[in-house]
Amino acid sequence: MAHFKSMKRDFSIFLPLNDWRERLEPYLEQPPRKVLGPLFSLLLAPEPLLKWRAVSAFGVTVARLAEQDLESARVVMRRLMWNLNEESGAIGWGAPESMGESMARCPRLAVEFNRILISYAQEPTSGDGNYLDHEPLRRGVYWGMARLAEKQPDLVQRGRATFLELLRDEDAGKRALGLWGLGSVGNGPEVASAVRLLVDDHHVVVLYRNEQLREYGVNDLAREALNKVEA
Repeated sequence: MAHFKSMKRDFSIFLPLNDWRERLEPYLEQPPRKVLGPLFSLLLAPEPLLKWRAVSAFGVTVARLAEQDLESARVVMRRLMWNLNEESGAIGWGAPESMGESMARCPRLAVEFNRILISYAQEPTSGDGNYLDHEPLRRGVYWGMARLAEKQPDLVQRGRATFLELLRDEDAGKRALGLWGLGSVGNGPEVASAVRLLVDDHHVVVLYRNEQLREYGVNDLAREALNKVEA
């Protein structure tokens, strides 16, 4: 327990810093499973940047674990899935983001778990599915999908309809996530037309991208996505 508390304290101090990746590296010399516990708890951190850097560090650690023991990395992914299951009794804060980040950093896990992540955002046409009714959790799924799409766009093509739907959402944050995702998986005149409608959207949102938490104009994200879609 003392080891857990001291590591969590250390992470809380340096993860918000710009050199967090270098500071994390010595800890990865320990068994990754010991590192994941404190990081898992920090997914609930009230400080936004600390929470998001914990997501990034979680992905780094899971990818390292997969290199050493792929089955153990699968177990971690299943634990995140379990936390999103109503039967678990947990709320699952940070779980979909951590799934997306882990897959973005580990192609093998991306191949195995991408469909599950996307299923959390899509209502099934028939039968039971994994759709998350809780909107704040779905927002984490949208982020995870967009993050994965940056690295493995082919695996997120089935999520393109979801990104398109987000462009019509009244919430600017969701529109921003839709634009981010479509910049990687969007193509064709339909997508270009939908994105073009937002080039005059002057709402400003806070988004975690490239390991930084900062403000983005929806119009800037629309122009960025449009350039990629039309390329």
